[in-house]
Amino acid sequence: MQTTMLRRRFLASGAACLAAARLAAAPTRQNVLFISIDDLNDWVGSLNGHPQTRTPNLDRFAASGVNFTSAHCAAPLCNPSRVALMTGLRPSTSGVYDNSQPFRQSAKGRDAVTLTQHLLASGYTAIGSGKIFHGGFPDPQSWNDYYPDNKGRDVPPSPLPPAAARPLNGMPRTSHFDWGPIDNPDEDMGDFQVAEWVSRELGKKRDTPMFLACGMTRPHLPWYVPKKYFDMFPLDSIVLPTVKNDDLADVPP
Repeated sequence: MQTTMLRRRFLASGAACLAAARLAAAPTRQNVLFISIDDLNDWVGSLNGHPQTRTPNLDRFAASGVNFTSAHCAAPLCNPSRVALMTGLRPSTSGVYDNSQPFRQSAKGRDAVTLTQHLLASGYTAIGSGKIFHGGFPDPQSWNDYYPDNKGRDVPPSPLPPAAARPLNGMPRTSHFDWGPIDNPDEDMGDFQVAEWVSRELGKKRDTPMFLACGMTRPHLPWYVPKKYFDMFPLDSIVLPTVKNDDLADVPP
């Protein structure tokens, strides 16, 4: 018994020493690339969320790291979920439950320290582009620089079909729940412009550690995308997702 205890203590001490040695050998402040993809769900190849998913780049990215297969958003809406992610305050604490609520106007959110503000205070440079915070609430104090505009527009605009042609899916009063092909190249899409800007920033040498945020808006609706992507999935080949008839039965009042 004593031998077993000594062995356990030796192994624990050895593991602690090894962890300390690795920590000492590693750079004290790593650069961080933070990628957010709106409404992606588990429809990527590495998570097998849908049989027709084609995501080779994301699959290669996932293969080099770790997939957390039981991760959950704090709220089923963009704004409260993103507020929770960036501040650490759940909706029941921040009071932010809707997309129209600026979190800086809530009692708890007014003085909240965001993830990037914490890093800024630690000597980081924090820059980004795209949808990280929600819509018109980019929180300028959380960034050194933001593309295309830290004061209001956080996502470059994407082309829209002519108003007279909408809705493209033929469903009346569809609002932004619309989809259809457009005659524009990839380069015109807002997400492409975000990725290009982030790629350029990744290639720059800096004197300080960097937090670089890349916020992809798609696959959030509306799905107005170049025609070649619709051509990849003929209508008669589409596999519809399974919808349980009692899917809402376990939702509390």
